[in-house]
Amino acid sequence: MQSVVNEIQNLSPQAQQELTNLVATFVKHQQHNPNHRLKQSLAGALQESRETYTILGLQQETVDDWANRVSG
Repeated sequence: MQSVVNEIQNLSPQAQQELTNLVATFVKHQQHNPNHRLKQSLAGALQESRETYTILGLQQETVDDWANRVSG
């Protein structure tokens, strides 16, 4: 960790400020938001795949892949 601190100290003041802003943004996004709920729908990115795949089909595929890895 000390080497990271040394590298930061060697940066220009402007680069140090940019790094500070980056870290602040990272910390803000890492904080848990209790009001945020995980969306568990097939909307959005999976919309095109909705007709091709079913939940049961994906579950069976996962079980088959796992069984092949365990037995092989």
